[in-house]
Amino acid sequence: MKFLQSKLFVALFGCLMFLLTTAFLTTKGLAPVPKTAEQESAERDRKSNTKGASWTFFNPELDQIMSELKAERDAVGAKEKQLDELAARLRSERSELDEALKNIRKLQQQVDRDVYRIKDDEAVNLKKLAKMYSSMEPAGAAKILSELDDIVVVKILGLMKEAETGLVLQSMARLGQTETKRAAALSENLRGAAGPKPASKPTP
Repeated sequence: MKFLQSKLFVALFGCLMFLLTTAFLTTKGLAPVPKTAEQESAERDRKSNTKGASWTFFNPELDQIMSELKAERDAVGAKEKQLDELAARLRSERSELDEALKNIRKLQQQVDRDVYRIKDDEAVNLKKLAKMYSSMEPAGAAKILSELDDIVVVKILGLMKEAETGLVLQSMARLGQTETKRAAALSENLRGAAGPKPASKPTP
């Protein structure tokens, strides 16, 4: 009993308890350190990001799809820009074409006037022919004029009085469908003839 109460026993018992406690803590591991609220929240977020809907967590396939959609959208935008530029260029070219057509029409009208303009060296003869056909019956004049070139006919009719020209064209139209179309064309071409028509004499 004295040994149990001695200082040596107390010291040995204390060392033994220390060794046993150390061995126990080493084999079982230390007690977990309490986590802070931020750490617990971050861990919950990390765990929750691996479950649930796909858009709530990191997904490489989703990122690839998003990248492809962005690239496709950029490509569509580039094509739309090209189409807009093409449309603007077409509008500009259409405007230039319209202007060119307008100039061509003016040149055509000028050419028509030149074609039907009576030259000085033929004016005398054409006036004689116009006077001759004016003195004839419209039906007879129409038959003869139907055998002449359109340009010559237009020049002759242009030197005749309006009433006389109308009667000749009317008689020409009675010769058949072909001559009717020709009479209409001659009427149209008379507008390109140079010089005004002599006015008809008023009937007394």
